[in-house]
Amino acid sequence: MTEMQYLRVGRVLSFHGLQGEMKLQVISDDPEQRFAPQTQLSLQHDTQRQAVTVQTSRPYKGFWLVKFIEINDLTEAEVYRNWEVMIATDQLPPLPTGQYYYKDIMGIKVVDQQRGYLGQVSDILALGPNDVWVITNAAGQEILIPIIKSVLLQVNLSEATATVDLPEGLIDEN
Repeated sequence: MTEMQYLRVGRVLSFHGLQGEMKLQVISDDPEQRFAPQTQLSLQHDTQRQAVTVQTSRPYKGFWLVKFIEINDLTEAEVYRNWEVMIATDQLPPLPTGQYYYKDIMGIKVVDQQRGYLGQVSDILALGPNDVWVITNAAGQEILIPIIKSVLLQVNLSEATATVDLPEGLIDEN
């Protein structure tokens, strides 16, 4: 049996009020869906994991206040300060065509139409209007590639490859 995989979607910063509501720093582009009532999540710290179910959630001063069914007062909530909020990858909804979860892109090989193999995706930077993939080549050098329609031509997750068409001057070829 394969081990369940999880993605981080937030971090518990503190508790809020007396009923166990928690203040979260959210790491999700859709917190309304991610923290919708009845959503199954986990709180994790080191090797400890606690399954929780969202009872209520709401935005609050740039953060989210989330009440979990299993946590009923501020004493219980305080235990989870600085714990990560995780979701099982099998609970992630499918994305529209042409969109990918970061977990699926990390580590794939990137090939340029003219230059050939560039390296592997080692990081993804979310920089506003578009993401930027950090590609690390065999020499350990990094190439930053803006992920826009004119640059990213194709992603093939089954082969773990992406094809790009880099504009002139984006990388130093000397």
